[in-house]
Amino acid sequence: MRGSVEILRDELGIPHVHAESLAGAFFGQGFACAQDRFWQMEHDRRRAAGRWAEVVGPIAVGRDAFLRRLGIARSAVRDLAELRAETREMLEAYSAGVNAYLDRGAPFPAEYGLAGISPEPWEPWQCIAVYKLRHAFMGPLYRKLWRGALLREHGPELLAAIYPGEAETLSAPPAAEYLEPPLREAELAAGVEALAALEPGDGASNHWALAGSRTASGKPLVAGDPHRPLELPNVYWQNHVRCARFDAIGLSFAGVPGFPHFGHNASVAWCITHGMADDQDLFVERLGARELSAAERRTENLSVRGAAPAEVEILTTARGPVVLGGTHVGTGISLRWTTLAETDSTFDCLLPMLDAASAAELDEAMRGWVIPCNNLISADVAGSIRYRFRGRVPVRDAANRWSPVAGGSSAYAWRGHVPFDSLPSAVDPPSGMLAAANNRPAGAGMPYLGVDFSGPSRVRRILARLESLDKATVADMAAIHGDDLSLVAPLFVRALDGLEPASERARDALALLRSWDSHVAPESVGAALYLALREQVTLLAGEALGLSGATLGVLGEAAPAPERLAQVWNAVPPLLSARFAPRAGCKPFDWKVLCAEAFERALAFLEARLGPNPAEWRLARVHRTFAWHPPALDLEAARRLRLPPSVPMGGDGDTVLCGTTVPGFSLRATTLSVARYVFDLGDWERSAWVVPHGVSGEPASPHYTDQLLAWAELRLLPMRYDWRGIEAAATSRVSLAPSA
Repeated sequence: MRGSVEILRDELGIPHVHAESLAGAFFGQGFACAQDRFWQMEHDRRRAAGRWAEVVGPIAVGRDAFLRRLGIARSAVRDLAELRAETREMLEAYSAGVNAYLDRGAPFPAEYGLAGISPEPWEPWQCIAVYKLRHAFMGPLYRKLWRGALLREHGPELLAAIYPGEAETLSAPPAAEYLEPPLREAELAAGVEALAALEPGDGASNHWALAGSRTASGKPLVAGDPHRPLELPNVYWQNHVRCARFDAIGLSFAGVPGFPHFGHNASVAWCITHGMADDQDLFVERLGARELSAAERRTENLSVRGAAPAEVEILTTARGPVVLGGTHVGTGISLRWTTLAETDSTFDCLLPMLDAASAAELDEAMRGWVIPCNNLISADVAGSIRYRFRGRVPVRDAANRWSPVAGGSSAYAWRGHVPFDSLPSAVDPPSGMLAAANNRPAGAGMPYLGVDFSGPSRVRRILARLESLDKATVADMAAIHGDDLSLVAPLFVRALDGLEPASERARDALALLRSWDSHVAPESVGAALYLALREQVTLLAGEALGLSGATLGVLGEAAPAPERLAQVWNAVPPLLSARFAPRAGCKPFDWKVLCAEAFERALAFLEARLGPNPAEWRLARVHRTFAWHPPALDLEAARRLRLPPSVPMGGDGDTVLCGTTVPGFSLRATTLSVARYVFDLGDWERSAWVVPHGVSGEPASPHYTDQLLAWAELRLLPMRYDWRGIEAAATSRVSLAPSA
């Protein structure tokens, strides 16, 4: 029996679920999530199943076709059947709570009226499917296509300069002979257009911890912030679930029970950053009669709003689903991803996380974790702090890490996985500090994890801030969230050494840039000049070095435009540092001349938008947030939903305060800190958090609150955990009596 369930909401609209039983706890979590986020859940489950074109029409056909081929929904159904009985019961109780909300009937979220559809019952496998969807584009899929194109067009020298730490494993792509012909790019174009219709790659973060020896309370402090595109509503949902077995609070995905990434129970706090691991491989497949006889092949029809159904070929080889090409060209590219290749046991870890009585127990509970690969930091009330790299990393040939490889060769097959006990870990370091920011884990005898780690600038800055702390408090940890010092910016400013502009405007602007303190602050003129300069250097260098554009052909253009440009943005600093020169046959250029031209272009960009006076070119005027509300079907729908305005944003992709820009997007902040938190293990009531666009994306909802202003001002808000305080602050109460 589930017993009684009570849902209280605090002054921020955050739900606190109190249940008698374990089943009741997840029933209540599902009910509260549906109250706040059901349209978001609808959007994600339809995308995961390749059914979004039913809502928005032909614009989503390519996206749906890719996701049907990928097979997320099929793998979720498979995984559900293999999970432990208790895990399945958790998913069933959560789904029952969602459906109890639906059974109450209208009013449903306003987006349903705009879309002209009605909600369908929620099914347990859909919890797994939306979780997989949220991580499908965090792997190296796009980057391997891009690198493969660079290798084919420019040879290994360029990539060796972009990835200097991996040069010894780099060679010409072993599948090069397959790429053209028969994998003719003109014939692949339609398939690539479908891939490029998908969302950009997702996922970055910071997190850090201090041992009690360095804090005011004598107990650990843990803090951090995930970085993603800013959605409306936010990708993360704040909630609290309490029953006799556990009492946990944190951030959840809409449609997913528990707290997979960020949260704490009565004894342990945990948080993650993206591990940047290489868990996806691409294989070039010959699709002749012999190969097709060993493959799974069928067709499915996509329903399309306002148009005829579309037919999709679903083809799966021994490596994985074919996501580009197909039988119509006799060749394709298949994707092998850990969560699809074998049964994924990640959801079996969710309950043990909630049960963990120590950081060591939480660490042990991660043995079955598959996706995503994360840097996990945990701490417990006894004082221990721990680091664990969790996730399934395949063992295979070094060539696989760079580009598509030959599917017909056993040389590139997966050979098991890196053992759990061989993954990087640390327990109670003597320094009393732990930090990660998508950087490469350090240590002797490290197994291969990937090549796409972020540079060290953010983690170095975090460690420098932590080194300066003694008797640290929640406020000290929260201050690090707002650190906007760029350790990369001086590289670009130094590139202008010796420049002597002819115009007075340019001389004034250069003086402002040279006197800038490298803080990417909203009111800074130097920060605006820097980001505009870096954007133009990126565009010019990308063109000169053949990092983007028509020379890469269809495979190089497969990723969405923001993702392609982000790869070029990240490639330029190592190339500029090394003053990399193009190989013979490429357009020659000089970095000094290129940077001088980029500076003039940056000035023209800022003048066109902000006027002729450089002293007025504050970053806040161009570097602003943009909230993506995918279910807003058109501008009229957006107006009816009363979407919130953008706010000024500091920081960039190299600073702890994340405000990532992508070339060609007018310096808009495209990826941001979508949540911030501090867990205080000395007193849970001192913990704090903030999530912009947090509780509900529909302003008409009675539970709608928006923490955007506090977030923009770098303020944290109370994370209520003690039930007496929750009772006292409750603004609403719902009592449920779910049946068995």
